[in-house]
Amino acid sequence: MNIFLVAGEASGDLHAANLVRALRLQEPAIRVFGVGGERLREAGLECVARSEELSVMGLAEVVKDLPRILRLSRRVRAAALAGRPDVAVLVDSPDFNLPLARHLRRAGIPVVVYVSPQFWAWRAGRVRRIRRDVRRVLCVLPFEVEFYAAHGVAAEYVGHPLVDELAPVMAAMPPVEGLTLALLPGSRWHEVVALLPTMLRTAASLRGELEGLRVRLIAAPGLERERLSAMVAGAPLPVEIVTEDRHRALAASAAALVASGTATLECALLDVPMVVGYRLHPVSYALAKLMVRVPHVALVNLVAGKRIVAEAVQNEFNQSRLLAEVKRLFGAAGPAQRQELALVRKALGKPGASARAARAVLAAVREAT
Repeated sequence: MNIFLVAGEASGDLHAANLVRALRLQEPAIRVFGVGGERLREAGLECVARSEELSVMGLAEVVKDLPRILRLSRRVRAAALAGRPDVAVLVDSPDFNLPLARHLRRAGIPVVVYVSPQFWAWRAGRVRRIRRDVRRVLCVLPFEVEFYAAHGVAAEYVGHPLVDELAPVMAAMPPVEGLTLALLPGSRWHEVVALLPTMLRTAASLRGELEGLRVRLIAAPGLERERLSAMVAGAPLPVEIVTEDRHRALAASAAALVASGTATLECALLDVPMVVGYRLHPVSYALAKLMVRVPHVALVNLVAGKRIVAEAVQNEFNQSRLLAEVKRLFGAAGPAQRQELALVRKALGKPGASARAARAVLAAVREAT
């Protein structure tokens, strides 16, 4: 079996790698080629392009990089059509993957979307393209199936693959290491550059009030330690950089400052109270405000259906606001938030998402033959 796969950023690369391993358990003789990062390449992906090449977020940032992205798109599309896969699995990254899906569908290649783009949050009109070009959407958040059903799209909830990834740590949680603050500034370098300096200044102020505070930077896969070390070299406090066994280090933290994204679900699953923040290019943020149609920024709040963790976005992502919120977590707000996070873990369900997604991909192939 010949499978074409595109994963455009760190969390998608991780989920896609677990999907490939689950596929091989069910169909050992498969070839997988396409776009991926370090985890997918380790899982045996024949790499047409690296996911780091298309990891751009924000409208202004995309416009700046558009010529390079278009060249990359043409190269990936040509490789996909030449390889004639039995199925194409496209993981999130809708700005790159939706145009690709149209070309694949026209070539008679069935398309499965794994990890739904967040059409329910903004630019919902794009769901028409999913209905036209995609055979099946595999959702990882429980509320997404209802959205797709309302738009006539075949979708199923397979569970969140993070539950599989974190199951070993969740089964044997390490003790919390006292006054320990984790920093998770994102999985893309432009996120780290935008968020980490403010996180570090906040941590330094907090250390002035909480004697003995330890700070650890949890590095997302694909972020080089050397570059992170250079960024924290001038920080006004010691910072431990964690690149190995990162989930256990996060689980042992008492609280976290975390970039909005999948990392908020990591914190929820590992029972770490958090403050969520984000900052975009001003043009990107102004445009996003016009189009976003959800009441919360953080995935953990969307899954909960209410605001259970503080969100500091754009101008509110500042040292004063972050300091006030994280201080609350080291007091009574931390245990209170943990009670709410338990409900999020329940909503995300049991392990087995990767195996369920693999079965759905294979079913799409059978339906197409």
